[in-house]
Formats: sequence, C-alpha cells, structure tokens
Amino acid sequence: MALKTVTKLFGVDDAKLFPVTEDSEDKFTCGTGIDLPGVRQISLTYEIEEKSLTGDEKVLEVSNKIKSVTFNIEYAKLSLEVLAQLTGGTYTTTGSDDTETGKFTFGGGDLPNYFQLKAQILDTSNDGGDVHFCIYKAKATAIPINGVQDDFATLTFDGKGVYTEHEFGEEGSKQTKLLDIEIHAKAQDLAATVDNGSV
Repeated sequence: MALKTVTKLFGVDDAKLFPVTEDSEDKFTCGTGIDLPGVRQISLTYEIEEKSLTGDEKVLEVSNKIKSVTFNIEYAKLSLEVLAQLTGGTYTTTGSDDTETGKFTFGGGDLPNYFQLKAQILDTSNDGGDVHFCIYKAKATAIPINGVQDDFATLTFDGKGVYTEHEFGEEGSKQTKLLDIEIHAKAQDLAATVDNGSV
C-alpha cells in the first residue's frame, strides 16, 4: 500500500533532546538523546518576517521569509538531566543506596546549550506508521515549573529553533536546515539526524 502523505495527528507519544556537539562547515553531530519523561504536548510556530511594498495608496507586493521556529513543550515528570541540557547547568550524583543524591546545579557561568529536538506521533492513518518532527538546532527560552494545588505538577519549556551552519545534502543542492517533518510507513525510534562529513 502506498504511503499516505496526509494524516491526522493525535497526541504526542515520545520526545527527546539530542545535545548538539558540533555545527560547522564540515559536520553536524549530536550526543546521546535525553528522554522527555511523560511528554504531553508540543506546539510549533513558524516565525515569519514580512515586508510590504506600498504605493498608490495600496500594498503592491509582499515579501516574507521564515526566520526561525518557536515551540512549546509540556512534559509530566521532573528530569534533572533535561534541566541540565536546557539550562547549561550540571547534573551530578553522590553517595550510594540510601545516601545517594541527584543534584542539578546552575551557576553564574552556565549558559543554555543547543540541542536537536525530536518528537514522535504514532500515525493511525498509515497502519503501524508514525510522524517525526525534527528541529535541528534549538535553545530553550523559558523553563517554568507549574505546580497546582491538589494536582500533579507539570513542566514546560519554550524554545527557538534556528538554521544550522552546516549544509546538508549532495553537492549542488546543499542547504542549511531548520525543521523536518517526516511520515514513515513503519514507526521508527527517535534518533538524531546528523551529518558526520563522511558522505
């Protein structure tokens, strides 16, 4: 059966952050993925810069360009590893057994890190398929923790995705990347999209 390229989306089933380790002319690489535990929702917005040419008391032409993408994610469980990636802070453990302690620390010299964001929605229109969203290079812009009386606290963060410096693709058709949306005939695990320069 042919892959359907139109599908309905329902919920979000998985999301991971992959630390960007290099974005250069030669390569684009990422570290090991960090799971967003209990991902609940994701929303994406293209940020469009628009210019209007006016004359004769009317708009003659409109020029616009997608400059970046903004996003918001909500997830259900606190992860010190996620906080460390988003903020540039550190996550450490000390002790063992009953004395073991996990600690997230943020200091004056720490800066947020770039990450690649991948999200998966299982696709009921393609039997056994899924949809992957990939923001190639992003940083968090706000990281609230939302506690509500008599209910579970949830965690959210806002972020902005920017174009990569690295150009992906074959010679003659290389381009920087901002966002990919892929529909797969068969569901695939989330993995970083990289280019190590060997191709």
